[in-house]
Amino acid sequence: MPLSATHLQTRNQSAKPSEPPHGPVLLCTEGLKKAFGGQVVLDGLDLELRQGEVVLLRGENGSGKTTLLNILTGNLEPDAGTIHYLADDTPRTYHFPRPWWRELNPFDHFTPEFVAREGVGRTWQEIRLFGSQTLRENIALAEPGHPGENPLIALFAAGFSNRRETEINQKAEAMLARLGLAGKEDASADKISLGQAKRVAIARAVAAGARILFLDEPLAGLDRQGIQDVLDLLEALGREHQLTMVIVEHLFNQPHLRGLVTTDWLLQNGTIQQAGKEKGTFPAYLRSSEQSRPPWFDLMVTEDAEIVDERLSRGALLTRIRHPKVLQDPLAPVLELHKLVVRRGTRTVIGLDDHGNETGLSLTLHEGEYVILQAPNGWGKSTLFSAIAGLLPIQGGAIELKGQPLDGLPTWIRVQRGLRLLLSDHYIFPGLSVRESLKLSGIDDSATALEDLFERDSASLSGGERRRLALAGLQSGIIALCDEPFDALDEMKTRDAVTNLLSRQRTLFIAIPYGKA
Repeated sequence: MPLSATHLQTRNQSAKPSEPPHGPVLLCTEGLKKAFGGQVVLDGLDLELRQGEVVLLRGENGSGKTTLLNILTGNLEPDAGTIHYLADDTPRTYHFPRPWWRELNPFDHFTPEFVAREGVGRTWQEIRLFGSQTLRENIALAEPGHPGENPLIALFAAGFSNRRETEINQKAEAMLARLGLAGKEDASADKISLGQAKRVAIARAVAAGARILFLDEPLAGLDRQGIQDVLDLLEALGREHQLTMVIVEHLFNQPHLRGLVTTDWLLQNGTIQQAGKEKGTFPAYLRSSEQSRPPWFDLMVTEDAEIVDERLSRGALLTRIRHPKVLQDPLAPVLELHKLVVRRGTRTVIGLDDHGNETGLSLTLHEGEYVILQAPNGWGKSTLFSAIAGLLPIQGGAIELKGQPLDGLPTWIRVQRGLRLLLSDHYIFPGLSVRESLKLSGIDDSATALEDLFERDSASLSGGERRRLALAGLQSGIIALCDEPFDALDEMKTRDAVTNLLSRQRTLFIAIPYGKA
């Protein structure tokens, strides 16, 4: 018999302190089901989330982690089941499927804004700050009951509106100061680093009144310092606000969470298969986070390979993997950068030395090399790849592909000449099916391992599935520039992706954040 919200509250109040490891139940589900095109993703899923828990939600790519987060935050309706939201003073229960007539009631919708009012917040894989607005405005606009939401207040209670606006802005400034961003209140959100943007996104969700926060890969793309900054913030929120968190994180970043996570959920075959409740315990198979090279590095190395490390300016490391049986003698240059300078606005991003002097970046990649660039966030990895591909203009120096200058050539000509680019963002056509996307890329779908996804709309794919699609659509070329190509993939899918990429690309230039696990 399904539990009612009242029954759950009564059970929480009567439970002995020694029974649950945390506070009262804030959210629970019964029998959640969801399928896409006949493929069952969630199959009668039950879960219970208590105040103060920090949950690591694990599962292979395509297991339904993002789907579950979308459902619990009101962004997607389940096919069947029940959700109880108990974090707010006015508990709310949703039964699915919902009859059509419930949508006629303007106060009873299952949408993100209604769920947010129940104390549920979320951050996304991709940062969703308002780039043209200041950091202060990005946090202030999340304040519940913001006077700017009601034009009548602005028209007929201007004094109250102004006082309230001042209070909200001061609160936002205090939060930014705590994030270490004092003095950047008026900076636009598109002018800060990835790590800073992730902290602002988390702070915005808290400012909106979240008591339960779902975080989708909060550590993705961050270097060591960025990871530590985000972890410090999450730890402080849990300690001071008893914030309940559910975290989905890339396999190779999960060890960073060991000191934070209290509960381990494994999503498998459509249900939560196991849940560890003891703080400090963690799945034994997880690697240590102390790694000088990415976990997939060994998949690219054979016994006869030569590995050469080169230090670049501003803390970057360039690692060349050379296989004697593949390399020509003498080494044949494929991509050459000659004193390259790239600016964004007035700021020089590529071409600075360790002292801040604009000397230009010079670099040569040879045919048959696998080259891995590890650099801190903000170094300019994505900017460098975009400039080589012609997506950004260069302000100095030259780029040559197989001895031919690329200066001034549009991107499509560079692609014709054999240059390939895979950006870190998941650039897909959401309205196309996976099969249609592969056809558009000129890829024979029979040569890919995406049979399980062919008829799915790209918009319904998880982060890992989108990355698999992007990798499968990367055509063979003279050289491929890959920005975090294996991000969001689990261990098995990473192994498959590396094998497939090496079989199609003779020369690789891969960029990842420095010190990323």
